[in-house]
Amino acid sequence: MTYSIVARDPRTGQMGVATQTQALAVGASVPWALPGYGVIATQSMGEPMYGELGLDMLRGGLTAPEVLAALRSVDPHPGRRQVAMVDADGGMDVYTGEDCVAAAGHRIGEDCCALANMVTSSAVWDAMVEAFEATTGSLARRLMAALHAAESAGGDFRGRRSAAVLVVREQRTGRPWRDMVVNLRVDDHPDPLRELHRLVDQSSRYHRVVAAFERALNGEADAAVVDLDRMREEDPSEEPDMLMWRAIVLGLAGREDDARAIFRELADCAPPFVEAARRFGPAGLIPDQQLLDRLLPAPVER
Repeated sequence: MTYSIVARDPRTGQMGVATQTQALAVGASVPWALPGYGVIATQSMGEPMYGELGLDMLRGGLTAPEVLAALRSVDPHPGRRQVAMVDADGGMDVYTGEDCVAAAGHRIGEDCCALANMVTSSAVWDAMVEAFEATTGSLARRLMAALHAAESAGGDFRGRRSAAVLVVREQRTGRPWRDMVVNLRVDDHPDPLRELHRLVDQSSRYHRVVAAFERALNGEADAAVVDLDRMREEDPSEEPDMLMWRAIVLGLAGREDDARAIFRELADCAPPFVEAARRFGPAGLIPDQQLLDRLLPAPVER
């Protein structure tokens, strides 16, 4: 009752899974991912065993084809399942049971595998593979291109309701918040793909600004501000947190006039973020209290 794609980017080693369906909260059941080991999509009459035990078996050193074969052998109803897996070495396998609701099927591409059931036609899974292979950029953007192509080819014949995308790193860093590159879902929305696409774009911008902020705090303000200059400036009403971080990076890089202008703008439309920056001094994030005093508007007397 879903269409999905699993894939690996051979350039970065990142692995990902993306999915859309007419059912509620597809992100809670279909996509599974474990940084350093692999990603899985389990759908149709989805069986969580393929996700939970599948990731454990990938962690144990088995390949995606070995894991899928082993789990199918102990599944009492394999005909109801549709499952795809990719492991960290690029191993890939997919299975569509004979009892999945038509149209149901899959296609394996160069670095991806698309699978679908209860869709309008086989054009859905073909379109996903072709769009993924024709799209450049980050793995998340390529996965989203595949979902949009599936929808354009007819998608789930019942309509659309929820979508999700997961992208993980090839190797674990010991910092789980960095190993999960993208983890976004839309549980109930009239246009879940458009909303998910917006979140993917927002997530990409958010993490670039946070990374620049961290670089600046670690003494690399000049390099951080170069990266920020390549991005459009944030909207103070919709992205005040990101704009605050930009202002601090600018200040640390010596562009104090630009930073002050941003903080004046934030003081008018999002004053809590001026106060947040003010508290960075006592917390030790910005050791130069005099810099903050020069950048920030005077606190409002209450």
